[in-house]
Amino acid sequence: MPKVTAKEIREDIARARAYTKKSDYLKTLSCLANAIRNMVTSPVFGAEKFEIHAHLDEALRDLNKMKMINRLFPQGLKYQKGKEKAFYQTLMRLHKKLGEAMEKARVTKLRKRLAVLDDNMIKAATLIKDDNKLEARKLYRKISEYFQDIEGIDSDIGNRLTTFGMFSEAVEYLTKALSESPNDVRAHNALILSYEGMEEIDKGLAAIQDAMRYVGASESLYLRMAKLFLKKRQWSEVYNNAKAALDRNPLNNEAKKLIKQAEPRIFTTSGSSNGGSTAPQKNGTNSEKKMHDLNF
Repeated sequence: MPKVTAKEIREDIARARAYTKKSDYLKTLSCLANAIRNMVTSPVFGAEKFEIHAHLDEALRDLNKMKMINRLFPQGLKYQKGKEKAFYQTLMRLHKKLGEAMEKARVTKLRKRLAVLDDNMIKAATLIKDDNKLEARKLYRKISEYFQDIEGIDSDIGNRLTTFGMFSEAVEYLTKALSESPNDVRAHNALILSYEGMEEIDKGLAAIQDAMRYVGASESLYLRMAKLFLKKRQWSEVYNNAKAALDRNPLNNEAKKLIKQAEPRIFTTSGSSNGGSTAPQKNGTNSEKKMHDLNF
C-alpha cells in the first residue's frame, strides 16, 4: 500500500469535520478511520505529527458533540496515542453498526410511506368507482406531489387513470413520467392507449414514434400504427406498418387483414401483353402512393 502524505491525512480529518456539520455520521467515521489508518501505515514525525494530532483532537470534539455519538458514548470516544489500531477498529465497528441501524430505519420508514401510498391509491380508485372523479383527480395530484421521490410514481398514476378510461387526465402524468424516464415502456404504452381512447390520431402516431425511438420498434407498435393510419385512410402507411408487423410475426392475423384492406387501394393489376403488372391507383394521393420505410 503506497504511503500517504501528512497533507492527505490532514485533508481526511478536515473532511470528517465538514461532515460532522452536515450530521453525516457514516462519512464522518469513514474519514476519521481513514486518517487513523494512514497514521499507522504512513507515520509522520516532528511538527507535522504535532499538527495532525491537534487537528485530530478538534475532529474528535466535533464527533463527540454529534447527538447519536453522545447518546452512545456519554463520556465521548477516547483516542490514545500509540493505540491507533484499536481506535481504528472501534471506529470501523461503530461505522458498521450505525450503517446497519440507519439502513433498518430507512427501510422501516420507506415501508410506512409505501403503505400510506397504497392506502391513498385505493382511496382514489374507490372515488372513481363511486363516480366522484373530481375528488379522485385532486387526490392523485396530491399523491404525485407528496410521493415525488418514489421512482415511477407519475407513470403509475397515469397507468391507473388509463385503466379507468380517464385518458385526458392520464396524459399529463404519462408525459411527465416520460420526460424523466424516456425508456419507461409502461408509460409509452399507456400514453399511446390514452391518445387512441381520445381519438387523437396524430398525437397517437407521434407517441408511437417516440416509443420506437426510445424502446425500439416491435410487432405491436407497428400494428397500432397501422390501425391509426387506417382511420386516416392513408393506405400506403397502413400497408407498410402492417407488413412490418407481419414480418416480425407471420402468424399475425390482424396484420394480414389490414394488408388485404390496403392492397386494393394501393395496387391495380393491368392485363398487359407482358403478363400483367402492378401499379399504384391514379386516384390516390402522393403520400398514399409513396412507400415509406418505417423500420428505424
